[in-house]
Amino acid sequence: MQRILHKLQHDTLFLFTTALVLLCACFGSIHFKNVSWETVESLLALLGLVTLLQSLGFIEALARFFIEKSKNTRDLVTAIFLLSFFSAMVVTNDVAILTIVPLTFAMAKKVIFPTVKVASLATVYANLGSAISPIGNPQNIFLLAHYHNSPIDYLIPAALLALLALVSMPIFIRRTPNRQLPAIQKKSVIREMKKWQYYLLGITTLLILAILISHHGILLALVLTVLLLAYYHPRSFQEVDYGVVLSIMNFFLLVGAITAIPFIKEGLTTIGEHPLQLLGTGILLSQVISNVPVAALLAPLTSHAGILYLAVSVGAFGTLIASLANLLAFRQVKANAIARVRQNFILHFTYYNVIFLVLGSLLAAIYVIFI
Repeated sequence: MQRILHKLQHDTLFLFTTALVLLCACFGSIHFKNVSWETVESLLALLGLVTLLQSLGFIEALARFFIEKSKNTRDLVTAIFLLSFFSAMVVTNDVAILTIVPLTFAMAKKVIFPTVKVASLATVYANLGSAISPIGNPQNIFLLAHYHNSPIDYLIPAALLALLALVSMPIFIRRTPNRQLPAIQKKSVIREMKKWQYYLLGITTLLILAILISHHGILLALVLTVLLLAYYHPRSFQEVDYGVVLSIMNFFLLVGAITAIPFIKEGLTTIGEHPLQLLGTGILLSQVISNVPVAALLAPLTSHAGILYLAVSVGAFGTLIASLANLLAFRQVKANAIARVRQNFILHFTYYNVIFLVLGSLLAAIYVIFI
């Protein structure tokens, strides 16, 4: 508990958002009903599961596997980008990021390649991959449920995002220095367990992921994660990033407080009627309050489901706050890298995200104008 409290005391984002929540509470505008508890429970389960897999050595083992199968740095970077893009379609961008960013830094301990650049672009491609899939991220699932429509209704907007990914990926891969990878010593880095313990861990992990993807029985997924942590590695409870979970709760509370202000609520209502304004507002709001709350905020105010989908998908690019996956990526960098590398990550992350924010916004605007 002492370690957890120490980490929270030095968590700038948590302290800042908590201060804002306390300020809003002074005016009586904080309501816990505004918190998406399913999102909080899902995030806790994901963070706990990934922390456990790291503690047991599975992340390092996966890093060794990719290095062994790659002949050069471009092969390695290609594998990371494709894994990030396609896995996010199935297991969500949050799971993809929580796995791939630590994996990237685990690889960097064994071979030399542009770690910060690769981690930044892996986050971008996780956001793109998840946007294309109906189950790739919380906002897509929310929009499908809210509008009661089919994934086919989002086919053309999703195709634009897929085009952006498939055109840009080869360009960035070609710009990666191409070096031969040294052979690494083969050794087992996974903690030794009995065979049935491996099976139990694997089956339970798949069950947790299936629950999180389906968004049914989220609390069960969290309970199963807690049981896994308690059985396999109790010390992992202290390593879970509780700060990001509490910060996300604060974001929901702040969004609820801000949107309760009458003139803001009225202004958002009129914006929902105009497609280009809706697109621009969704993208810009995502930069400061994250795209999941933006989807929940704007959906009741507009019938333009496809445009809102593009707004929150493109809105994932830009700031660290724009998407939960972005925030999770930075938290993983903080946990795995020294201060100088963290600063470089922010610079590279911002540079590449601005590129995709501009390109994505242009494609989305063209779509809105010509539909």
